[in-house]
Amino acid sequence: MTATTVVDQVDLGDHVCWIHDDDNAALDAVGRFAAAGLRRGHKVVCFTETSTPQAVRLRVDAVGVPTEAAVAAGQLRILPAVDAFLADGRPTPATLADAIHHEIDQARREGYPGIRLSGDMTWMLGTGVTLDELRRYELALNPLFPDGRVAGLCVYDRRRFPADQLRILGATHPGTAGPEATRSWSPLLRAYRTTDPPGLRLVGQVDRSNRDALVAMLGDLTDGRQPGRVPPALDLTDLSFADAGAATELAHAIRGGRAHVRLVGCRPALRRLLHVLGGVTAGAPA
Repeated sequence: MTATTVVDQVDLGDHVCWIHDDDNAALDAVGRFAAAGLRRGHKVVCFTETSTPQAVRLRVDAVGVPTEAAVAAGQLRILPAVDAFLADGRPTPATLADAIHHEIDQARREGYPGIRLSGDMTWMLGTGVTLDELRRYELALNPLFPDGRVAGLCVYDRRRFPADQLRILGATHPGTAGPEATRSWSPLLRAYRTTDPPGLRLVGQVDRSNRDALVAMLGDLTDGRQPGRVPPALDLTDLSFADAGAATELAHAIRGGRAHVRLVGCRPALRRLLHVLGGVTAGAPA
């Protein structure tokens, strides 16, 4: 299974931690990720570090997607991450997230149906950004994805980030993958913003490997900023598994958020967990 084949399964709405230990494989993944976006008419922005912008562009060309017109039109931007994020001095979680918000808003104003963002996270090393700050930055991005307009590929080199750090950072993403992923891979969790009723629909599974990403999205759902008076709905119909830790977080969000949450759909095993851990009755208003 090649890295590029797995990357083809990353779609708008996905925030993926891509872990590798080979620079050429990482370049393949970013090139394929960018090419897929251009084929679909998305805007594509690649923040580089280990590979040069020219190398990334050549790899996109090699996939069979000419880049000249896309670069000229501004549909494809490839730039060193340090140029994008260090212009105002030492980055913080807030300034990093603001830069991503700006890219997304700009793509929307330009009329693109979506935007694909890839980032070689090696650039963070040596900037003074702490592990906790990097974790908070990744967490802050998660509420951007359920609208289905953004795809994110955060590229981490396991030779540069110790295993314990990668476990922490991986958990801030709904899905983690790499060149060794199997053909059946898809992000462990996908989340979709709903409008009727307004809320969030969860599809897939939650465990220790992606629990922090879930918490970030639940926090956005329950922080009381949702427009209108209709309580937001949390649709668990297609959530096939949640471990005890994830169920605890779900129960806390349902019972403890500033916005009253209405629970929709729930498998029997999860229904029992929510009841035991948080006194939540599935199908009833929280």
